[in-house]
Amino acid sequence: MARDRTGLAERIRRSRARIVHSGPAPAAPAATPVPEPEPPPLPAAAEGTAGDDKRTRLARARELIRRTESGWKELRVGSAESPGAHPEPDRPALRETWGDGASAGRWLGREETADTPEAGDSAPRQEEPFSREDHDFPLGSRYGGATLLRLTEVAEEECARLQIRPEEPGVDLSRALFLDTETSGLAGGTGTFAFLIGVGHVEEDRFRVTQFLMRSPLGEAAMLEELAVLAAGRRDLVTYNGGSFDLPLLETRFALNGVPSPFRDARHLDLLHPARRLFKPRHENARLTTLEREVLEVERDDDIPGDRIPQVFFDFLRYGDHPAMDSVLAHNRYDIVTLAALALRALERMDGDWHSDDPADLHGAGHHFWRRGESEVAIPLLERALSAGLSGRNRDRCLLDLGERRKQLGDWTGAIDLWRQVSIVDSRERLDALVWFAKHEEHQRKDPARALTHVEDALERLPRIEMGRETSRRYRKELERRAARLQKSLG
Repeated sequence: MARDRTGLAERIRRSRARIVHSGPAPAAPAATPVPEPEPPPLPAAAEGTAGDDKRTRLARARELIRRTESGWKELRVGSAESPGAHPEPDRPALRETWGDGASAGRWLGREETADTPEAGDSAPRQEEPFSREDHDFPLGSRYGGATLLRLTEVAEEECARLQIRPEEPGVDLSRALFLDTETSGLAGGTGTFAFLIGVGHVEEDRFRVTQFLMRSPLGEAAMLEELAVLAAGRRDLVTYNGGSFDLPLLETRFALNGVPSPFRDARHLDLLHPARRLFKPRHENARLTTLEREVLEVERDDDIPGDRIPQVFFDFLRYGDHPAMDSVLAHNRYDIVTLAALALRALERMDGDWHSDDPADLHGAGHHFWRRGESEVAIPLLERALSAGLSGRNRDRCLLDLGERRKQLGDWTGAIDLWRQVSIVDSRERLDALVWFAKHEEHQRKDPARALTHVEDALERLPRIEMGRETSRRYRKELERRAARLQKSLG
């Protein structure tokens, strides 16, 4: 990249020299070649044709420099040696793009200039702004232990039990769109865009996955319009973390391109949240790739790492092709099929006939029902999990849920006994137990001094507990507000 910048700076210097110089340089003696001297500056008071010509040439030079600097700002390339790069032979890992979005149209070597194309150069081949691919999976096929035909049999009321809040409506899986995107980054905001949008849906006797791939930034609006046509008439949507990432990103892109969003009033099931409750107690984490491997027991061959995908796309834009782009399309395609299969496996946990001897599975289902307010279903599952040998943080969380149920029934003594069994010293479960102790001392025993000691204990532990920044800030704000109120009552 440094060599390319040096070459570009040299071309700018030469362009300046040619344009500013008003006449040919004095010829050097043939026998003694010498470097071309720098042209002397023209007098500031030059007038007439020569002065007009000078001003015109200076204006052209400034425009050349401005466009070149703008081109650098628009450039999105990595090092030629970076992973995923796919340079063509004998071409530098740099392509100039002008600020107005038009490509320079050819590769520039260090000794070439944009205004002197070599003979035989042809205009760049015009690509379609986006492409569309359809892939069909028979509904009778099984994926990860789930039969896709079940998508047509699930009632909306049954699917509603997957929502994390009981007031949220269910979705019709037989008419829903299963959506997943591949994006230029994870930062969000107007600078991030979805270059690949995949949607899956039931169509007659098959599960069809349709993928829209952006082949040029100029094709984003047309791609979004085509997506809107496909989504027309479908009011239900299923995603994995779409509520926090995919949907806000797409809403931004629809707005920036002046295309009405088809998802604004859609009923939405974000499967990430029930998956965390149902599956995370037993598994390492709730990432889609983890649950695909450990819950669905599906192993992909040669799947491309997600953090490599944006660079593959940028190389695809630079060179017009990339051998790993097929892997990116396959990654997105099977993420959508996995999403559908995982929704069906999660629904199995909602079935009254579902049974498992694994205490973590029992706890996950019990915790999900407990958080939805369905205590009559949750409590037997939590008690079975505890008696089956639940351990670690899952056991502490189960103790908190059961203690809260005792508290709701008015049995504060039984609740306190359960909360005192929380074993992990520095954990969110310990923080929650200390907050319950403080509430008990303040409201039941009317002892604000002892309540304050529990709050101060929690504040002292907080920095040592691993959790997200927003979660930590929320705990601190609540604890500090409670401590201030208790100190005021003591003062």
